[in-house]
Amino acid sequence: MKEILQNLSAEQLKYVFLLGWSIGGIAAIYILYLLWRPKWIFISKSDEGTVSLSKASLIKIIESLAKDVGIKDKIRTKIKCCRGIIDIDIAIRISRRQNLADISRSLRETLQNILINNIGLAAVRKINIIVTEFQSEGSVCKGLCQKEPVNQEVLNNSND
Repeated sequence: MKEILQNLSAEQLKYVFLLGWSIGGIAAIYILYLLWRPKWIFISKSDEGTVSLSKASLIKIIESLAKDVGIKDKIRTKIKCCRGIIDIDIAIRISRRQNLADISRSLRETLQNILINNIGLAAVRKINIIVTEFQSEGSVCKGLCQKEPVNQEVLNNSND
C-alpha cells in the first residue's frame, strides 16, 4: 500500500484523499441518520393536525397483547418502518406444551385486529413471528429435550 501511494503524483494523491474523505463523510451522515431517524409512526393527517404513534408505545401494545394470547416470557419486538409501510418482527419463547400454530395464529389475528381496526395502522405489511425457544416446564425435561443414556456395548459393537 505504501509503495502504491509513493508512486502516485501529487495530483493523484489529492484525489485519493478527497475520495477517502467523501466516503468517510457519507458513512458518518448515514450513521447519524440511523441514530436520529424518526421514532414515530405516522398514522393520519387532517386539517386539525397529525396523529403519530411512538415505536416504544407500539412495542408495549404488542407485548401486552402477547401476554393476553398466552405468551408468558418477555418478547423481543423489532419494528421496521420504510416509506410508510410497517413490518413487525416478534421473537417469542413458548412452552413445548403450547400449540405453535394456535399461538402464532391468535397472536397475528389479535395484532391485526388491534393495530389496523382500533389504532388505524393501515400500513402494516408483515407480522413475522419467530419462535426462538421451546421451554420445558419444571426442572425435569421430557419429550423433545429427553436424551436416552448411551449404551457403551452398542457403541463398542458398532466400532467393530
